[in-house]
Amino acid sequence: MLFSLSFAAKAQIAQFQALYIYNFAKNIAWPAEDAQKDLVITIIGDNELVSELNKLAQTKKIANRKVVVKESATANGIAKCDVIYLGESKSSQIANLVSNQRGNKTLIVSGKSGQCASGAGVAFVMNGAKLGFEISNNNIKTAGLQVSQKLLNLGTEVN
Repeated sequence: MLFSLSFAAKAQIAQFQALYIYNFAKNIAWPAEDAQKDLVITIIGDNELVSELNKLAQTKKIANRKVVVKESATANGIAKCDVIYLGESKSSQIANLVSNQRGNKTLIVSGKSGQCASGAGVAFVMNGAKLGFEISNNNIKTAGLQVSQKLLNLGTEVN
């Protein structure tokens, strides 16, 4: 019974994280030259989140861009994409990921709190049973992107 409750809680968190990531992407001013391209989200280390984002991608677009979800086992060798989510179990790869994505105009989202200090633009945090996020406008600007004030106001801004 405990296993099923834990699995249900994890699945629900993945649903919320998928909605958050979708809304993060909606609130970024993407480069004009990408307007006709698919919006690519790569997930590292979270199969449940891949599944939930694929469900959203079937019916939702972002700024008239089709959403494509990809999966990677590591932070190495990821092709150009718009959003990368680094699962908590892979959080030790954050420095490598940030270094590899420098200059790519990629929003990096981490599943582990405190990762904005290591270069992530957004990091999920659990406040008790409630999911929230930290956001670093500085890291997002460094990635060559602009974030809406609305999104900054919804998260906990860190530098």
